[in-house]
Amino acid sequence: MKYHRSVALLASLAALSVITPASQADPPAGAGAGKVAPFTSGGGVSAEEVLIAGFIPSYTGESVPACGRLGGGKVLAAQPGSTCTVKPGTKVLVPLPGASCSDAEPAPFFAETAAEQRECALANVRQDVVRVTVSVDGGPPQNVLSDRFLTITDQFGVVSQPGNPFGAEPGPTTVVVVGYLGVLRGLPPGRHTFVVSAFAFGGSFTGIWTVNVVPGADR
Repeated sequence: MKYHRSVALLASLAALSVITPASQADPPAGAGAGKVAPFTSGGGVSAEEVLIAGFIPSYTGESVPACGRLGGGKVLAAQPGSTCTVKPGTKVLVPLPGASCSDAEPAPFFAETAAEQRECALANVRQDVVRVTVSVDGGPPQNVLSDRFLTITDQFGVVSQPGNPFGAEPGPTTVVVVGYLGVLRGLPPGRHTFVVSAFAFGGSFTGIWTVNVVPGADR
Protein backbone atom coordinates (compact mmCIF):
# COMPACT_ATOMS: atom_id res chain seq x y z
CA MET A 1 0.00 0.00 0.00
CA LYS A 2 1.59 3.27 -1.11
CA TYR A 3 -0.77 5.83 0.36
CA HIS A 4 0.56 5.60 3.91
CA ARG A 5 4.00 6.71 2.70
CA SER A 6 2.67 10.17 2.07
CA VAL A 7 2.08 10.83 5.74
CA ALA A 8 4.72 8.67 7.36
CA LEU A 9 6.80 11.70 8.16
CA LEU A 10 6.23 12.45 11.85
CA ALA A 11 2.73 10.93 11.75
CA SER A 12 1.31 7.76 13.20
CA LEU A 13 -0.73 5.33 11.15
CA ALA A 14 -3.77 6.32 13.21
CA ALA A 15 -3.58 9.79 11.69
CA LEU A 16 -3.84 8.73 8.06
CA SER A 17 -7.46 9.70 7.53
CA VAL A 18 -8.64 13.21 6.79
CA ILE A 19 -8.44 15.17 10.03
CA THR A 20 -11.01 17.91 10.46
CA PRO A 21 -11.66 19.66 13.77
CA ALA A 22 -15.23 19.88 15.03
CA SER A 23 -14.89 23.63 15.32
CA GLN A 24 -12.24 26.29 14.88
CA ALA A 25 -11.84 29.58 16.69
CA ASP A 26 -11.36 32.74 14.71
CA PRO A 27 -7.77 33.03 13.45
CA PRO A 28 -5.49 35.29 15.47
CA ALA A 29 -4.54 38.81 14.49
CA GLY A 30 -2.28 38.76 11.47
CA ALA A 31 -3.95 35.63 10.13
CA GLY A 32 -2.45 34.38 6.91
CA ALA A 33 0.79 36.25 7.38
CA GLY A 34 2.78 33.10 8.16
CA LYS A 35 4.77 31.51 5.38
CA VAL A 36 6.33 28.08 5.34
CA ALA A 37 10.07 27.97 4.67
CA PRO A 38 12.20 24.96 3.77
CA PHE A 39 13.69 23.32 6.86
CA THR A 40 17.40 22.65 6.57
CA SER A 41 18.46 22.75 10.22
CA GLY A 42 17.57 24.33 13.53
CA GLY A 43 18.18 23.76 17.22
CA GLY A 44 21.13 21.56 16.35
CA VAL A 45 18.89 19.23 14.30
CA SER A 46 19.23 18.71 10.54
CA ALA A 47 16.47 18.02 8.03
CA GLU A 48 18.05 14.62 7.38
CA GLU A 49 17.82 13.74 11.07
CA VAL A 50 14.17 14.80 11.15
CA LEU A 51 13.30 12.59 8.18
CA ILE A 52 15.10 9.60 9.66
CA ALA A 53 13.40 10.07 13.03
CA GLY A 54 10.05 10.41 11.27
CA PHE A 55 10.32 7.20 9.26
CA ILE A 56 11.96 4.85 11.78
CA PRO A 57 8.68 4.19 13.69
CA SER A 58 7.13 2.81 10.50
CA TYR A 59 9.77 0.06 10.58
CA THR A 60 9.87 -0.50 14.33
CA GLY A 61 6.21 0.07 15.15
CA GLU A 62 7.11 2.26 18.12
CA SER A 63 4.70 4.97 19.22
CA VAL A 64 5.15 8.61 18.21
CA PRO A 65 4.42 11.42 20.71
CA ALA A 66 1.71 13.88 19.74
CA CYS A 67 3.98 16.84 20.50
CA GLY A 68 7.54 15.69 19.97
CA ARG A 69 10.42 17.95 20.89
CA LEU A 70 13.77 17.97 19.14
CA GLY A 71 16.94 19.94 19.73
CA GLY A 72 16.37 20.37 23.43
CA GLY A 73 12.85 21.69 22.88
CA LYS A 74 13.83 24.26 20.27
CA VAL A 75 12.01 22.37 17.49
CA LEU A 76 8.43 21.04 17.60
CA ALA A 77 7.59 17.88 15.66
CA ALA A 78 3.86 17.27 16.09
CA GLN A 79 1.40 14.74 14.73
CA PRO A 80 -1.66 15.66 12.66
CA GLY A 81 -4.64 16.60 14.77
CA SER A 82 -2.49 17.59 17.73
CA THR A 83 -2.63 20.76 19.81
CA CYS A 84 0.77 21.68 21.22
CA THR A 85 2.00 24.52 23.41
CA VAL A 86 5.43 26.07 22.87
CA LYS A 87 7.48 29.09 23.86
CA PRO A 88 8.03 31.97 21.45
CA GLY A 89 10.99 31.28 19.19
CA THR A 90 10.26 27.57 18.83
CA LYS A 91 10.65 26.28 15.28
CA VAL A 92 7.52 24.41 14.23
CA LEU A 93 8.10 21.65 11.70
CA VAL A 94 5.57 21.27 8.88
CA PRO A 95 5.44 17.56 7.92
CA LEU A 96 5.09 16.99 4.18
CA PRO A 97 4.97 13.88 1.94
CA GLY A 98 7.93 11.58 1.56
CA ALA A 99 8.90 8.01 0.69
CA SER A 100 11.48 5.46 1.72
CA CYS A 101 13.03 2.44 0.04
CA SER A 102 14.77 -0.41 1.82
CA ASP A 103 16.26 -3.85 1.33
CA ALA A 104 13.43 -5.48 3.29
CA GLU A 105 10.25 -4.43 1.48
CA PRO A 106 8.43 -5.55 -1.67
CA ALA A 107 8.37 -3.48 -4.85
CA PRO A 108 8.03 -0.61 -5.50
CA PHE A 109 9.90 0.17 -2.27
CA PHE A 110 12.62 -2.47 -2.56
CA ALA A 111 16.22 -1.60 -3.38
CA GLU A 112 19.49 -3.07 -2.14
CA THR A 113 22.37 -0.60 -2.34
CA ALA A 114 22.46 2.96 -1.04
CA ALA A 115 22.46 4.34 -4.58
CA GLU A 116 19.55 2.12 -5.62
CA GLN A 117 17.55 3.05 -2.53
CA ARG A 118 18.12 6.74 -3.19
CA GLU A 119 17.01 6.34 -6.81
CA CYS A 120 13.99 4.27 -5.76
CA ALA A 121 12.76 6.70 -3.10
CA LEU A 122 13.30 9.73 -5.32
CA ALA A 123 11.45 8.07 -8.21
CA ASN A 124 8.47 7.29 -5.96
CA VAL A 125 8.31 10.87 -4.72
CA ARG A 126 8.66 12.36 -8.21
CA GLN A 127 5.97 10.11 -9.62
CA ASP A 128 3.44 9.97 -6.81
CA VAL A 129 3.54 13.29 -4.95
CA VAL A 130 1.31 15.41 -7.18
CA ARG A 131 0.17 18.38 -5.09
CA VAL A 132 1.11 19.80 -1.69
CA THR A 133 -0.09 23.08 -0.19
CA VAL A 134 0.09 24.63 3.27
CA SER A 135 -2.26 27.27 4.70
CA VAL A 136 -1.26 29.12 7.88
CA ASP A 137 -3.87 30.76 10.12
CA GLY A 138 -6.53 30.76 7.42
CA GLY A 139 -4.29 32.35 4.81
CA PRO A 140 -4.11 31.39 1.14
CA PRO A 141 -2.64 27.98 0.27
CA GLN A 142 1.10 28.05 -0.35
CA ASN A 143 2.48 25.63 -2.94
CA VAL A 144 5.41 23.79 -1.35
CA LEU A 145 5.94 21.14 -4.02
CA SER A 146 9.44 22.38 -4.78
CA ASP A 147 12.94 20.96 -4.56
CA ARG A 148 13.69 23.78 -2.12
CA PHE A 149 11.74 21.73 0.43
CA LEU A 150 13.22 18.36 -0.60
CA THR A 151 15.71 16.41 1.53
CA ILE A 152 17.44 13.13 0.70
CA THR A 153 19.00 11.17 3.56
CA ASP A 154 22.10 9.03 3.53
CA GLN A 155 21.50 5.33 3.93
CA PHE A 156 20.82 4.37 7.54
CA GLY A 157 20.10 1.18 9.43
CA VAL A 158 17.13 0.12 11.52
CA VAL A 159 15.94 -3.19 12.95
CA SER A 160 12.49 -3.81 11.48
CA GLN A 161 10.08 -5.39 13.94
CA PRO A 162 7.38 -7.99 13.21
CA GLY A 163 4.09 -6.42 12.16
CA ASN A 164 5.66 -3.07 11.31
CA PRO A 165 3.44 -0.60 9.38
CA PHE A 166 5.54 -0.78 6.20
CA GLY A 167 5.47 -4.57 6.04
CA ALA A 168 9.26 -4.85 5.98
CA GLU A 169 10.80 -8.23 6.72
CA PRO A 170 11.82 -8.30 10.39
CA GLY A 171 15.53 -7.89 11.05
CA PRO A 172 18.36 -5.50 10.17
CA THR A 173 17.23 -3.16 7.38
CA THR A 174 18.97 -0.47 5.35
CA VAL A 175 16.89 2.52 4.26
CA VAL A 176 17.04 5.80 2.34
CA VAL A 177 14.32 8.44 2.77
CA VAL A 178 13.36 11.23 0.37
CA GLY A 179 10.84 13.77 1.61
CA TYR A 180 9.62 17.32 1.69
CA LEU A 181 9.88 19.27 4.95
CA GLY A 182 8.91 22.79 5.97
CA VAL A 183 9.14 24.98 9.05
CA LEU A 184 7.30 27.92 10.62
CA ARG A 185 9.53 30.37 12.44
CA GLY A 186 8.77 33.41 14.56
CA LEU A 187 5.12 32.69 15.31
CA PRO A 188 3.82 35.43 17.64
CA PRO A 189 2.09 34.57 20.93
CA GLY A 190 -1.40 33.19 20.41
CA ARG A 191 -3.18 30.28 18.77
CA HIS A 192 -2.03 29.25 15.31
CA THR A 193 -3.30 26.60 12.93
CA PHE A 194 -1.70 25.25 9.80
CA VAL A 195 -3.27 22.90 7.28
CA VAL A 196 -1.39 20.59 4.93
CA SER A 197 -3.39 19.39 1.91
CA ALA A 198 -1.98 17.00 -0.64
CA PHE A 199 -2.67 14.48 -3.35
CA ALA A 200 0.03 11.86 -3.08
CA PHE A 201 0.47 8.12 -3.57
CA GLY A 202 -2.98 7.79 -5.06
CA GLY A 203 -4.97 9.56 -2.36
CA SER A 204 -5.98 12.95 -1.04
CA PHE A 205 -5.36 13.85 2.56
CA THR A 206 -5.58 16.86 4.83
CA GLY A 207 -3.78 17.27 8.14
CA ILE A 208 -4.44 20.03 10.67
CA TRP A 209 -2.06 21.13 13.42
CA THR A 210 -2.72 23.65 16.20
CA VAL A 211 0.09 25.41 18.05
CA ASN A 212 -0.37 27.67 21.06
CA VAL A 213 2.57 30.04 21.49
CA VAL A 214 2.69 31.03 25.16
CA PRO A 215 5.47 33.06 26.79
CA GLY A 216 6.96 31.08 29.64
CA ALA A 217 5.46 27.77 28.52
CA ASP A 218 7.43 24.58 29.03
CA ARG A 219 9.02 23.46 25.84
